[in-house]
Amino acid sequence: MNTQHLLKNVKKSGILISILILSSCIGVHANISLNANGSGTITLEYRISRLLESLGKLDGNERWLTVPVGKADFERTVNRIAGMSMVSFSSKDDGKDIHNQVKLAFSNTDALLRFLDATGQRASLVQENGKYRLSLTMSAGLEQADPDLMALFTTISQGYTVNLSLSVPGEGTLALYKRNGTPLERLPGAQLIPQGKTVSFTAPLGDLYTFTEGVVMEIVW
Repeated sequence: MNTQHLLKNVKKSGILISILILSSCIGVHANISLNANGSGTITLEYRISRLLESLGKLDGNERWLTVPVGKADFERTVNRIAGMSMVSFSSKDDGKDIHNQVKLAFSNTDALLRFLDATGQRASLVQENGKYRLSLTMSAGLEQADPDLMALFTTISQGYTVNLSLSVPGEGTLALYKRNGTPLERLPGAQLIPQGKTVSFTAPLGDLYTFTEGVVMEIVW
């Protein structure tokens, strides 16, 4: 399969991570700690497969490789977002994957939302009846899945997971929905901590990406 075709379709799928800029061959752990005044921190750990980095260098594919690989990439991202700063950054290469860890601070929820989704289409925060509701589109789903693409993605994403946890003031609840808004009772391979001061979502990257009906996470506190 043409590598440009693979990366183009991965990007179009709409998997979120700018927290989390999700793409094939990435494992992500993101912990968001939110204070009552809207400020907080994000601790982001992710590993990028050397295969993905190589794909991004072939045939002019750089424009599809949207993952911030190094410290300079994150500095450019943070500098574009008012109210956000980088606290620390570290990176190591084990020969198979590049492991990055970055800690960011934000002064308000607008900065958090811009980091979660610069387009403003897949992350939203609203206040209703004294409660806050954060909605994140973790995967937009695939209306017409390419069997070859799915087979390739399933193979190269083995061993990579997505984990997102959010610590909130007071008590929080987490629920999953399909793209059409109906409750998602079960996502293959997913594990949830649905209630408490810290709620979390963990799923294998391949299962998340290939779930055709899309996955939307809602956290209320």
